[in-house]
Amino acid sequence: MSRKVGFFGAVFLLSSAAFGADESANWKPLFNGKNLNGWSTHYASKAGDNAPAAATFFRVEDGAIHIYPTQAAGSEQPNAFLLTNSEYQDYKLTLEYRWGEKKFAPRLNLVRDAGLLYHVHRVRDGDWPASIESQIQEGDVGDLWVVSARASSTINPASRRFTRLEDGGVPVTVGNEGKFERVRHGRVNEFPGWNTLEIIVKGDRAMHIVNGVPNMRVSDMKAWDAGSNSWVKLDKGRIALQAESAELFYRNIRIRPLAKNEGLDPEPKATEVWFPVPAKVTPGAAPGAPPSDAIILFDGKNLDAWKTTRGDGAAEWSVVNGELVVKPGTGDIQTREKFGDVQLHIEWTDPKLPPDKVNQDRGNSGVFLQDIYEVQVLDNFENPTYVNGMVGSIYKQFPPLVNATHPAETWNTYDIIFTAPRFNTDGTLASAARLTVLLNGVLVQNNAVLKGGTTYIGAPSYVAHGDMPVRLQDHGHLVRFRNIWLRKL
Repeated sequence: MSRKVGFFGAVFLLSSAAFGADESANWKPLFNGKNLNGWSTHYASKAGDNAPAAATFFRVEDGAIHIYPTQAAGSEQPNAFLLTNSEYQDYKLTLEYRWGEKKFAPRLNLVRDAGLLYHVHRVRDGDWPASIESQIQEGDVGDLWVVSARASSTINPASRRFTRLEDGGVPVTVGNEGKFERVRHGRVNEFPGWNTLEIIVKGDRAMHIVNGVPNMRVSDMKAWDAGSNSWVKLDKGRIALQAESAELFYRNIRIRPLAKNEGLDPEPKATEVWFPVPAKVTPGAAPGAPPSDAIILFDGKNLDAWKTTRGDGAAEWSVVNGELVVKPGTGDIQTREKFGDVQLHIEWTDPKLPPDKVNQDRGNSGVFLQDIYEVQVLDNFENPTYVNGMVGSIYKQFPPLVNATHPAETWNTYDIIFTAPRFNTDGTLASAARLTVLLNGVLVQNNAVLKGGTTYIGAPSYVAHGDMPVRLQDHGHLVRFRNIWLRKL
């Protein structure tokens, strides 16, 4: 059978001899950090007669390739891709990527998307080239896509996600000429900021590795041979980088040949991360004491870090015996500084009240993250109330997992981990706020995904905002606070 897959251009077959014996010396840049020499630019969707050159969607900045560098957020933009001039076979490729802020139609309401295409063997007018893809998409990095091609992997038959054969995975084959078909990755392993994607390609087999963790095995890659009207082995091709309606940065794109006996599974050392070294933080000398990087919001001496919510004046609450005491009728207080993601420590105690004070009228206050999202303070030691308004609740949204409160006139401690919501440039929600809360060392909220800001009446919802202050509530009760500090995350 003659092979007529239609590879184009020069074939660059990597060999160890071409690079020397030392693996560190074998790496060669696919992107030199200065320009796009060695690459060509192409549209992957239909472009009109007056469309700008595809090169306008790729710009080199500070050693990285900036995708959609000047296009206005929210505008409709075509798909495009960068394509190497040479073909490659039997190699390891690594790159780093980072998402930008801008999204474009027609994917404004979808997760950010891109991809690394390999074994590119045919360019298709106005579409992605025939190839194998390691997906780069929020929450889906490492997915296998076959683009007008065919390949096999192994999946858990229940979850339909990649699972190694030795762990119970069963074989599956996807793909057809002119079609896009997918196998989902095994696990989410994407971080904020820069991420590393590696592929190891050996003949018609490959491995996708996300931040050092293998996330997909690929085998039996095939291309459609129109001449013989059959599928043929696919073991080499060009490499492409996608631009697909989301701002993105690529950098440190390198390739090296596989050693003679090198397999697809990475060596254990491939998952060892040595840099950057985490900053040194000295813990507090006693439980609850602030660590060395904490911002002290109240140390028992003054209210310099706080102000009234009724203007820019000083907070009107009292400092008595090293404690911050609500002054009923003066209103809430809030920090002068604004914050995003934080770890917050705060200690509080409710006053002892007569037995006729019940439900929400018993030691009521609240801790508001970003001035909007409330963790309830209330005396619920022996005081029933609606459970999404009791101590430890995210008010009117989530009841606590358990009631771990102490009785009135006994100090309680909240340790709160808050992840602020993110918003798109058009004000729509990109990711919801999250709260983890420990009450007296007991988990009462476990990474709860908030439905919006706190409301007393009606359903919660989101309104776009940036960093905001921490707020403490005056609900008319003499609740006392002490030892308030936070860490920016």
